[in-house]
Amino acid sequence: MTKIDIISGFLGAGKTTLIKKLLEEAFVGEKVVLIENEFGEIGIDGAILKDYGIEIKEMNSGCICCTIAGDFSLALKEMLVLYHPDRIIIEPSGVGKLSDVINGCKKFLKEGFVELNMCITVVDAMKYKVYLKNFAEFYANQLTNSKTIILSRSQNVSEEVLESLLKDMKQYNPWAHIVTTDWQKVDGNKIRKIAESSNTPDSFNALLNQHEHVHGIHHHADDVFHVWGRETAKAFERSKVDAILKQLDQMEGHVLRAKGIIRVEQNQWIQFDYVPEEAVVRETTPDFTGRICVIGEQISDTQLSELFDL
Repeated sequence: MTKIDIISGFLGAGKTTLIKKLLEEAFVGEKVVLIENEFGEIGIDGAILKDYGIEIKEMNSGCICCTIAGDFSLALKEMLVLYHPDRIIIEPSGVGKLSDVINGCKKFLKEGFVELNMCITVVDAMKYKVYLKNFAEFYANQLTNSKTIILSRSQNVSEEVLESLLKDMKQYNPWAHIVTTDWQKVDGNKIRKIAESSNTPDSFNALLNQHEHVHGIHHHADDVFHVWGRETAKAFERSKVDAILKQLDQMEGHVLRAKGIIRVEQNQWIQFDYVPEEAVVRETTPDFTGRICVIGEQISDTQLSELFDL
C-alpha cells in the first residue's frame, strides 16, 4: 500500500529542506512521488528537487482546498496509477490549511488505496510567535492537525525559548511528537521513525475523523495573501541581488516569503530564499528559465516589478 506523507509548514519554514534531507537519508531505494502545491502560478520548489530522481507533479493554481479539491484528487489518482509509488510526499503551500490537505486524501484512505503515514508541520523557531499572532487561522491549523512538529532554526534560539515554544505548541496539539533538536544533527532515518510512530494507537485516527471541510466559515489563502510571480530570461547582476533582497524588508505591505532561481553574469545561476530579515543565496544548476515568486500581505505588484526591474 502506498504511504502518503504530508509535509506542511508556514511560508519559509523549511519544508523543501526537510524533504531533501529525507530523500537523501531516509527514502533511499524507494519509489517516491512528490505532489508540489505552490501558492501562485510560478513553481520554484519542484525545480529545486528535480535532481533527486523522483517524479514531481506541480499544482500551482491555488491552495489544496475546496477550490481545487477535484484537481488534487485527480493528481493523486494519476500518480498512483502511473507510478505505483512506495510513497507520495505532499508538500502543500505554506499558506495552506493542513486540515484541507487531509480532507483531500480521505477518499483514497477510505477506499484503501493509500495509508496516511507521516503528517509533519515544520515550524521556524525564530518566527513562531510573530506568525502565530498575525496569521493564527492558518498557522494554528497546521499545528493542530499535525502528527509530528519539527522545529527549524532551533539552533538559533535559547533553551528558554525552546521550552516556551514546546509548552505553547503542546496546548495546540498535546499528542504530537515535537522535534526541538537541530535537524542537521538528527539522522533522517531517526526523523522518519519518529514521524511514523504515534503516541497512542487511536490518536491520529481521531484526528482524521474529526475534521470535515465546512464552506463559508473560514478564509482561504486568496482572501489574505497576495502573490507576485514572474518568469524571466534576464541575467541579473550578482552584486545587486543581495541589495534587492534586503529591500524587501522595506516594501509596501508585508513581504513574508520570496524565492527564485535566476541567471546571473557569465551564464551562472543562483537560487535565493527570503523570509523577513533573512536571505540565503546559493549557486544552482541552470533551469529552463528564471523564476521569481513573492508572497505577502498587501504587497505592491508595481513596487516589486520596479525592484526586480521586470
